[in-house]
Amino acid sequence: MSEELEIKSGEKTYCVFSVSEREFLLPSEAVREVVEISRIFPIPGAPEYVYGALPLRGRIIPSVDLSKIFPVEKPSYQNAKLLVVDVENEHIGFLSESAPFFVTFDEDIVVEDVIDIKSFFETYRIKGAS
Repeated sequence: MSEELEIKSGEKTYCVFSVSEREFLLPSEAVREVVEISRIFPIPGAPEYVYGALPLRGRIIPSVDLSKIFPVEKPSYQNAKLLVVDVENEHIGFLSESAPFFVTFDEDIVVEDVIDIKSFFETYRIKGAS
């Protein structure tokens, strides 16, 4: 991430991205970078929620299509972005239909649709992703 976010004590910052009409949030510290997608390659035999893989600086980043996991309309992904997340030294990407943005909330505000990266990764682990 090239821009530094000033986070005050008692606040939490999230990266907001969209799939169809639904917005999801990732803790900002989990997002390593946001990349433009030129081409995603299919992965034969991958689970349905894996849209494909994107080669990025010598790594293969599997891209997750949250519309296959959550009840949302089928996204178009025409001008999609990929949010690259690092989990225990493995990388996965979340597809977003729009340019992601960052928001900050007070810690005591309950925020919905936050993806817990560690539990998501354990549930939907993609073998050989790194």
